[in-house]
Amino acid sequence: MDSNLLFYASKKEWSPSDEAAVLKMEYPKRAELARSINCEGLLVDLSLDQHPEVRKGVAANAATPITTLRRLAEQDLCISVQEKAQETLKEQTLES
Repeated sequence: MDSNLLFYASKKEWSPSDEAAVLKMEYPKRAELARSINCEGLLVDLSLDQHPEVRKGVAANAATPITTLRRLAEQDLCISVQEKAQETLKEQTLES
């Protein structure tokens, strides 16, 4: 992970300009960040990304809101995204 991605991956407080910067990144970088960020609003935005790799990163992130994970698990057009979201939901159920 390059220093720019590390900067965003470690952020706890997000500004609208931070979110906009991530959304403008190339999709491989968005996918990498989607697996590790904690910004729920940005995760929701990334869950609607056109690239399945980005949505799969969101589906793998435990910080993704439950409603977003359920939508990905039930409605995403990519089966690997659905499976990853289902797996994350099961893990969260076991932890509760």
